[in-house]
Amino acid sequence: MTSLSDDNIVVRTLLNVLDPSAEQLDVCARKRHVALTRCRINKRLSTAEACHRAIRRPAQITVTEWLSSATISVSWGDSCSGRYIEQIWCSGLSRVTSTCVLTGRTIRRGDRVFRPRTRGLRVPANEDQMILVDAVEYRTDLPIG
Repeated sequence: MTSLSDDNIVVRTLLNVLDPSAEQLDVCARKRHVALTRCRINKRLSTAEACHRAIRRPAQITVTEWLSSATISVSWGDSCSGRYIEQIWCSGLSRVTSTCVLTGRTIRRGDRVFRPRTRGLRVPANEDQMILVDAVEYRTDLPIG
């Protein structure tokens, strides 16, 4: 087996950066496609995956405060999706049938729910989770930010 000198490795790396092969371009295109697919609004889940997500319950959820009449701050802890401290959730209408992660009640399409706020390519791991608006008691004694 021949070993490459450091000069050859540097030259090959520079050539790959300046003129990438078709295989490297294909890998980059696939990564971009996966990122865009994750950001789709109307994501369709298989029945098995939907059941798995409905059964999975987070370890800890706390509604920290009402930021406005349409947004709340939530602290979320889950072994699958990680830990979020004061994550902002916005209200809207449910687009799919799901389960409220706070109460376990069924959410029907069109129900008013809170969902984690997403921005551009910053998609939280718990993006598909929902809390029924009715499950969160509006309290005027909590600070409004």
